[in-house]
Amino acid sequence: MSGQDDLSAPLPTAEVLIDSVGLSKVFTYSVPKRFESKIGIGSYVSVRLGNSRAKGWVVRLRQISGAARKGLGFDIIPISRLLGGGPSAEVIALCKWSAWRFIGSPVNFLTHASPKKRISSRPGGELDYERCEWQFRTGRGESLVVRIPPAHSRADWIAEFLGDPSRLSGQTIVVCPTQNMVKYLARSLEACGFSLALFPDEFEKALDGAQIVIGARNAVFASVESLSQIIIVDADDPSHAESSRPIWTSHQVARARVSEGQTTVTLSSVPSVEMMFGARTKALARPQERSGWPKVQVGDISETSGSNPLISAGLIAHIRQALKLGVKHPELTPEGLIDYDGVLVLYNRLGGARTLICSKCNQVVSCVKCSTTLMQMGPGHLRESSGDRREISRNSRQRLAVTGLRCPRCREEYPAICTQCMSGSLKVVTFGIERFRTLLEAAIGTRVTEIDASSEMQISDLGLVTIGTEAIFSRFRSAKMVAIADFDQYLYAPGLDASEVALSILSRAARLVPPRAVTTRHVPLYVQTRDVRSIVVKSAIEGDPRLATTEEAELRKRLNLPPFGAVVRVFGPNAKSWMEKSGIGSAEGVEVISTGEGSFDLRCNSQVRLLDLISKCRSKVSPNGVRFLPDPA
Repeated sequence: MSGQDDLSAPLPTAEVLIDSVGLSKVFTYSVPKRFESKIGIGSYVSVRLGNSRAKGWVVRLRQISGAARKGLGFDIIPISRLLGGGPSAEVIALCKWSAWRFIGSPVNFLTHASPKKRISSRPGGELDYERCEWQFRTGRGESLVVRIPPAHSRADWIAEFLGDPSRLSGQTIVVCPTQNMVKYLARSLEACGFSLALFPDEFEKALDGAQIVIGARNAVFASVESLSQIIIVDADDPSHAESSRPIWTSHQVARARVSEGQTTVTLSSVPSVEMMFGARTKALARPQERSGWPKVQVGDISETSGSNPLISAGLIAHIRQALKLGVKHPELTPEGLIDYDGVLVLYNRLGGARTLICSKCNQVVSCVKCSTTLMQMGPGHLRESSGDRREISRNSRQRLAVTGLRCPRCREEYPAICTQCMSGSLKVVTFGIERFRTLLEAAIGTRVTEIDASSEMQISDLGLVTIGTEAIFSRFRSAKMVAIADFDQYLYAPGLDASEVALSILSRAARLVPPRAVTTRHVPLYVQTRDVRSIVVKSAIEGDPRLATTEEAELRKRLNLPPFGAVVRVFGPNAKSWMEKSGIGSAEGVEVISTGEGSFDLRCNSQVRLLDLISKCRSKVSPNGVRFLPDPA
């Protein structure tokens, strides 16, 4: 008689987390004798669930004594099939923490952490989840933020930081914003003598001890044998943030993952307030940092007349000056990026605009308290669908009838008047990228090509000037000149992180053009705005991001915004009902602010307390039809 048939013998069992976001529950199964020497924490298995089959990850192994088996009164169903290996025990614990921190299901994160092809299952791997959760919450590891100028080589910095490959101890995870950056850094670091594993393609190689495990955003969940440090490259790039819910960023997960003796290194030209909060900051000498930024010319369009103020005389003159110097044929790099000797124009608008402008003083209508652009409270919201490409050229100075204005950041409310000259006549300039391309082409007298995320274009099709959305940052490695046609759409965006996103846009544009240290006869970076005195613009001109981040930190502290306070947005068709039934709004220390119909912001001084309250309320009252967004932008 086998050990599993003898009711007096201990029974090996496995707790399996079902691979279903909707279910996301753990069930106990017995481990058949043929799997005992192969199964471990993280193994991916097939099990019977009711009358159907399901797959899942083994999250715990334990023995049930013979006495306990007799007391159950039923047989424990065995695991049907062992499908392969999966994340390590430490990464499974990290995924559980991530589900708490970003208010989602562990399944969301285990999917990111799992290999994309079948690998061998590895036995063992038990872990103390309670201790790991405490470690992730307290962040015991060291956090280092390195402010690196746009022109400085990321590969050279990482190679110098890691030192001699023969003396490197432990494993380093390098998290890149794009696959193109992964290819470039992998090739550069391999040439320096480091052993590499690409995540998730070389999952087993990472587990076997490769010195550097490198990949895009999901690599922060890579399973390794002996972690030493995690390096986040260009952490300000939006690709480091998951776009689908639950929304999370790689640097947040990395800081929680490292334990005592381990380090998170955040590389960024413009680190955010959150990245620097509680971290040690390091930068190049001031002259070196400044020389790594390009020369920036600012065009003031507040006084520009005509129906198309973005097609300014300054923009046309600087584009023509750059083209006068001659343009070489574009070339394709080994990573698939384009080296472009022409002019790139960033115009990130497919539909309508969000920015309200005063018809009298031509200034952006912004909050007096925090300088964020004000939004309509009444009907007829300004925003159109991002897929709506209707042009509004005949109504490009559309008069707006609104009942009131509200600041999306500090929630201050205003009457529908300009906050600077008190005029009640407000307008919005709205025309899409196709219309803008046509107008620009006519103004400069040369062919202008258009590119966006969905464009399929051969480099031979590129004109001397290319206009595009933010897709230019992922398609091009270099350009002679970059012009930002409407910087106000970033500078006065309604999000809580508008100024940081705007500064990041300038940094990403600066990476494409020659730095200040290289002598040019044209302006490498031209920025059009109605607010030439903006601290964000001044930071780029001076090559000193501290100017903007210091002001932003003071503002966030005054308004008790993250990272100084906690904010979670609750929204959805059943949000109001859930708020009432859960009673979370009446909890001590929690403030509720209505942000629209069926949308609420929960604010609290303590992030841990607020997330624990939400977790408790979600287990008590079903959150069907309710969504949660921590740290809303």
